[in-house]
Amino acid sequence: MNATRRIRRAAVAVSTMALVVSAAACSATGPGTEKTAQTGGPLVLGHSYQNITDEFFATELQTERQSAKAKGWQFISTDAQSNPARQLDDINTLISRGVDVLVVDPIDPDAVVPGITAAQQAGIPVLSLIRKPSRGKIDGLIYLDSVRDGRNGCDYIAKQLHGKGTVVNITGPMQIQAARERAEGCNQALKRYPGIKVVAQPSTDYTLRDGQQKMTDVLQAHPDVDAVFGGNDQVALGAVRALIAAGQNPKDKVVVGIDGTQSGLQAVCDGTMKMSLATFSNKEARLVIDAAEKLRAGKKVGRVLFPAEPVTAGNVTAQAKVAGYQLKSCKADAS
Repeated sequence: MNATRRIRRAAVAVSTMALVVSAAACSATGPGTEKTAQTGGPLVLGHSYQNITDEFFATELQTERQSAKAKGWQFISTDAQSNPARQLDDINTLISRGVDVLVVDPIDPDAVVPGITAAQQAGIPVLSLIRKPSRGKIDGLIYLDSVRDGRNGCDYIAKQLHGKGTVVNITGPMQIQAARERAEGCNQALKRYPGIKVVAQPSTDYTLRDGQQKMTDVLQAHPDVDAVFGGNDQVALGAVRALIAAGQNPKDKVVVGIDGTQSGLQAVCDGTMKMSLATFSNKEARLVIDAAEKLRAGKKVGRVLFPAEPVTAGNVTAQAKVAGYQLKSCKADAS
């Protein structure tokens, strides 16, 4: 790393620290705060997560940490807790700690722009996940087509219902663009079926607890819903719990989630969910590690589409093996 870049990075680090409430306030992990790569040391990888209480992100973080350790890298993570302002602080903290590559899961594509600009000024390559920031230079994008995923999930629901019935579209936080797009894609699909009615579209914080609470509220007004589309596996599983608490059998419904978490695939295995559109966090983590290695070497990454894989009873055991999940006894095993 040349002297000009070191000087520029130091200047940006000083200025960005003024924007940060406290580096200790962020959930940062990783050994030390010194920039070792400047002297030819191991790569320092920084990842700004949306919310690591989410099962998908928690698994991704674990895989990235293990992979980085195996390579002798330093790994620093922060948790924005679904707060765009906090994520900007987190990005500035990672810059100040001198990361070699910055990975960002943008909660809001607009809110992260000042942080992306600061990283660019510091000469730090940026890898964006799922969504591209609305402005600023990035050096790689690993992305999902969230509208298409929502559309595919609800098209599956419509076909399972033979074009007639009632659906609940439980979304994630509306400040997260991917959550909005998944809900939008679902609605696009269901509009093609005049015999299907969306009776409720509550937003959640993407947690199982909130998914269960919002579905409980919906069932009080609409006790006979036929299907549920969850903006992620956690809220879909929350809906399953609400159905059970209301004395209904979720196996008689069509419940669909997104992410392909271990608990989501277990529910598909058990029959309480009919499908999860799996993106597999461990696969995304491996793509991040590969991209970071390329970026540090000065290679191009560009755009990498990360398609969601539909997982149903027919392929759940095979897909669980791909994900590295250990599922309990599965009906599909006997078929």
